[in-house]
Amino acid sequence: MKYIEQIKSIALFLLVFLSLALTFIIWNFTPTTLDPIDPTPAIDTAIADTKKIEQVIRPLKILYHSEENITGSVNNDEIDLFLNSMDQWQISDLMLLSDEATADEMIEYMHQPSRAVLYYPGGVPFPVLDAMVDISDTNVPEATINRLVVNWESSANGELVVYFINSESGRIYQGVTPISDFSKFERNIIAPSEQYPLYITNESIGTMPIYVPAEPVNLSSYVYLYEETPLEEYADRLFDGSSFQPASSLMDGGYTDNTGAFLEKEAVIKGLNYVQSKAETADPAIPSELVFNTIKFINDHGGWTNDYYYFGMEPLNQEIEYRLFINNIPVFGSPLSTAIDVKWGIADGEEQVFRYERPIYILEPTGRTVLKDQASGSAVLAALARLEEEKRAAVTDIMLGYELMRNSNDPDRLMVAEPIWYYRMDGSWLKLPNDVIGGGPFGLE
Repeated sequence: MKYIEQIKSIALFLLVFLSLALTFIIWNFTPTTLDPIDPTPAIDTAIADTKKIEQVIRPLKILYHSEENITGSVNNDEIDLFLNSMDQWQISDLMLLSDEATADEMIEYMHQPSRAVLYYPGGVPFPVLDAMVDISDTNVPEATINRLVVNWESSANGELVVYFINSESGRIYQGVTPISDFSKFERNIIAPSEQYPLYITNESIGTMPIYVPAEPVNLSSYVYLYEETPLEEYADRLFDGSSFQPASSLMDGGYTDNTGAFLEKEAVIKGLNYVQSKAETADPAIPSELVFNTIKFINDHGGWTNDYYYFGMEPLNQEIEYRLFINNIPVFGSPLSTAIDVKWGIADGEEQVFRYERPIYILEPTGRTVLKDQASGSAVLAALARLEEEKRAAVTDIMLGYELMRNSNDPDRLMVAEPIWYYRMDGSWLKLPNDVIGGGPFGLE
């Protein structure tokens, strides 16, 4: 017992010494290397969601030809009913039937009974079709088509015949697809089409029949809130790297970089204009590449801010257009920008965008709508029949569209979309106002 106090003293001394030693080691220890802590990556939020090819390459309408009449629809759900059926097809035995068919020959393929016709607003290249519908042929041509015709006269043989037609050039291809259960196709596709609106034409208008709904069509006008996407968000995604800076020389504001490219806001039309002058070229484009490259380009910066659908291309000029749509109805505006226009070129040995023009606004529904009766197709045809013969022959399409304009009572916040008839002549879309349909004079530009 007499050594207990000595043992306690020694133990306490050792603990104090050990504590001092550990403190000294901790304060003077320096690791040879430190693994860096990865910073949290910046999140690049796209302006809008990306889209697949079939979401932007769509037909404007579908017509069904029977022995009794012609019915049709521009309704998305009714068009999708047919497109979803096509998803199950495997088209084969693709062959060229005619390189320059006459109008009468094309009519024979398109407008006979037991056929459905899908109308595309511009030429769709075969490789693009192949990305949406299974074409089993290994050598798919680069040709473009704007009418897809399905003929079920041979359904007893267990197949459908498909005609791919370019109504402008007269080129016609044919393919076939097996159909194991035609009764299901008849029940789910053909039978419902008999209840669709009746379509009519006037043979004195155009060189090919142009079909419109016979009866008046009820379409709503819409009031939208609109919000402009900050120009800097486009600049962040369109300029290479981050070397762009404000350009004081641009009237409505914009940006430029050290390559001479510039991005400007166009306040009057609520649009933007992006130009890379170094990419200007006179070389033509391969049509399918024009479609694929543009969809990728717009997807890369999230440019599908509303419903934009393919509306046409000019491969010789490397230009392509995607137009704003409301409920599968095209939108036109003056002076507002209502379409995405892209022109391609070549720079640094690779394809790049030369010019990019588009709306800068995003439309948001307010819920304010007014149902409006439109003139019947028969009244529209009667009005166009009053044109001189040469002008009647130059008409290539007739359709209902929307005219987009700023609300006069609140132009800084609201836009209004009003339904109106349009017709296409010499490549331009012209309004057909109600006063003209009612017998007033044409104001051709």
